[in-house]
Amino acid sequence: MKKLLLPLITITLCCQYSFAQRQCGFELAKAALIAQDPSWAQKYEAHRASLQGIANRHKLQHSGAAHKTTAAPSPIPVIFHFMLTEAQLGQIGGTTGIQQRIDSQIMVLNRDFNKENLDSVLIPAGWKPLYGSSGIRFGLAHTDPFGYGTPGYTLKIIPNLPGGFMGASSNYSSAKHASTGGTDSWDVTKYINIWVTNFADFSSLLGLATYKSITGTGGYPVDEMGMCMNYGAVGKRVSATDYYMPNTISGNHYDMGRTLTHEMGHFFEIWHTWGDDGVKCPWETSGSDDGLADTPPEGGSKRDAHGYNVPNGTYRDSCHTDTALNEVQPYGVASLDFMNYTDDKAMQLFTHDQAAVMAYQVSDSGENFTLTQHPELLNWSPITYVPDIPGSHSLNISPNPSNGVIYVTFDNTMDVLKEISIINTLGQEVKNITTTDKGYHAVDLSNISKGIYFVRCNFASGSVTRKIVLQ
Repeated sequence: MKKLLLPLITITLCCQYSFAQRQCGFELAKAALIAQDPSWAQKYEAHRASLQGIANRHKLQHSGAAHKTTAAPSPIPVIFHFMLTEAQLGQIGGTTGIQQRIDSQIMVLNRDFNKENLDSVLIPAGWKPLYGSSGIRFGLAHTDPFGYGTPGYTLKIIPNLPGGFMGASSNYSSAKHASTGGTDSWDVTKYINIWVTNFADFSSLLGLATYKSITGTGGYPVDEMGMCMNYGAVGKRVSATDYYMPNTISGNHYDMGRTLTHEMGHFFEIWHTWGDDGVKCPWETSGSDDGLADTPPEGGSKRDAHGYNVPNGTYRDSCHTDTALNEVQPYGVASLDFMNYTDDKAMQLFTHDQAAVMAYQVSDSGENFTLTQHPELLNWSPITYVPDIPGSHSLNISPNPSNGVIYVTFDNTMDVLKEISIINTLGQEVKNITTTDKGYHAVDLSNISKGIYFVRCNFASGSVTRKIVLQ
């Protein structure tokens, strides 16, 4: 399919938001599709109008005894595609930092999507009855589409070019294709693909989701399904010195993994809580909402981390009374919802209706059902190596099996070895070596327990993984 080129309206929309405040690409993609084809406005409205019915049907079908006998879906395999400059890779701690971020990110997703987030204690009493669980779980993919082992991510070192290699005018589609400098998606019916890079041309954009209903005929290519993420907003902080994108207005950082929680909500077809209508109330001309009854009417996105002033609730905005002067925000606005724009530390829940819409998408009637049908991809593959990347066809690791020291050799005229990572069968990194050597490197593994390990070699042009046995 011909790739969608987004019009200049995307750039205009990008620039209307303040620097260093949370911005999601949901509205940008929507505006771009409508600008290209006005009929998309009706498609979006039809989709919004369908959400409450989806939520109601799913809740009815999974209530009482029926719910108790329904098996939870298998975890969905997630693959992260990192595309960073050498400086950016160093900024997040190399491959050790990548592994920590994706491990913690999966933990955050599983907690947030299943009412297990520890900060739920901060949810005001009036909102507690609305605290919902989708039942969706996630896991790092450890088998790639060719049947080879993977630590749950790919890594590509990109040139340090002004503005990066992706621009708002293409909706970051180039991140998703090797032919345009990015990384090709893995089978979107089996994996959730997450591309991680720097939105150099739009510094406040944290994430952008491409989901099923906007792909296919007239929309984005199906193989672009997934999310693009700012590399400074992936994972959960473990150290005060870790780099994460700051909100310089509030003084907080996007360091609790909630950006991907938010984008994953879009991936499963739920909207921003205010309905993406600017700052209008639903009863005003051109006003709308998110299509779900248990998120109250809201006049525009909520940002930063406001103090609460409504008893047992949050705070109210201009939409707290409708045209008949009925109170429609008895416990305030959904500023604590994962689908708002508040800082990470101010987000604590999905509502029951939001959770039901998402759960439907992975049910046997939903558009994402196939993602739950491949639990084997969560296991480390027994196959001994992955295909060589161009420029490192001669990579060799010997001896194998080894009693301690291994030797990494390859064609030193074609590529530069930047880093060697030793990973156990649980996907945990047990040793990391940074190197700029060409052609040859010795790695002492004598202090590591006997067993099967994966040696991941990160080159300037990409990565290669080999399996070794220590005996």
